[in-house]
Amino acid sequence: MKLHIIGGFLGSGKTTAITNASKLLILHGKKVAVVTNDQGKYLVDTSFIGSYDIPTAEVTNGCFCCNFNSLSDQVELLERIIKPDCIFAESVGSCTDLVATVLKPLQLLKKELFDELTFSVFVDSRLLIDYLQSKKMPFNDEICYIFTKQIEEADLLVISKIDLLSAEDLEILQDLTNTRFARKILIFQNSLNPRNIQNWLTTLETLPIRRRDSLDIDYQIYGKGEADLVWLDEEVNIHTEDQSAFKVALLFIESMVEEIKQKQIPIGHLKFLLKGEEFSHKISFTSILDDNWKINLPSLMVGDVKIMVNSRIETSPEVARAIVRKGVNAISRSGVLVSESQEQAFQPGFPDPTHRITRNLPCCDECRCVKNLNKSQIEACLCDNKADESCCCIF
Repeated sequence: MKLHIIGGFLGSGKTTAITNASKLLILHGKKVAVVTNDQGKYLVDTSFIGSYDIPTAEVTNGCFCCNFNSLSDQVELLERIIKPDCIFAESVGSCTDLVATVLKPLQLLKKELFDELTFSVFVDSRLLIDYLQSKKMPFNDEICYIFTKQIEEADLLVISKIDLLSAEDLEILQDLTNTRFARKILIFQNSLNPRNIQNWLTTLETLPIRRRDSLDIDYQIYGKGEADLVWLDEEVNIHTEDQSAFKVALLFIESMVEEIKQKQIPIGHLKFLLKGEEFSHKISFTSILDDNWKINLPSLMVGDVKIMVNSRIETSPEVARAIVRKGVNAISRSGVLVSESQEQAFQPGFPDPTHRITRNLPCCDECRCVKNLNKSQIEACLCDNKADESCCCIF
């Protein structure tokens, strides 16, 4: 079984790529499963991916690194029940240092769960070109630090949403990345394009074996960056007497977005999943707001809509709650019944990884033949960073 760890900043397109890759693999007769991850408990992404009948599991209330045992348990559960050919595990977008806290511990402690372990990091092409040109970023320095470290540790850097760049900007970005990241494997991708998705999957199959170095990272800066992003999760249920619930739901979203814009609050990711008996629509906003978000939405006449809200914005919990309240007030009128549930708003706690391995793994791990070593041999390898004599790939 192949285990694909997916990292990258909030709104970088991870879920879209994973969903479309899973659909493509299933079309070709493969069994696929997905593990989603978030600081909160009520995840839009899990419901969205599950709407395509893709088996999913969740690691909630913290990132993979701080919930390593939960991650490995969910992978083991999916492997036992689904017997998948591959599992995509999508890390929460505010997390970094995955090599030291997730990949290396998986290689050493849970090597029996997979045959191959890959690591892709996604980055929004529009944010990346601004970053590489030293333009002002939408977030504070500590949040930008997380963005930078995510890119730094990537095995495979997937530069996504290239369809949203002009041809001129794409050419500039390609020149900049080829210079700045000459030692990285780069993919330029539109995750709505099946050929681009197939190229990503093919690249994952053919990634060269390479030593993964743990980040040199300041956890004080990292922790402050995470705490500066407020998590708000909520469900809003709308019932209308005149079958206008879908239109009312869009008005609720519009109110929230306009309030965030007026307050000039940076958006990490703002996600809404609109669900009814016969439909499911996901609407997402990132730091680069799309003013034309309603253009391709259907006009549905329904009496009931449930909205799942996942808001990750740079503000306080009190302000985040007030934005939702204003949205609810904007749609509350005669003939419209609105109820709220599952509400929580908080700042993530300080990152506290279950494991953190800073040493380079022995060559046998990097060559993926660690199954030939027992625990004592692995420990011997780590002591002097050399392979034990029994390892099949001594250098």
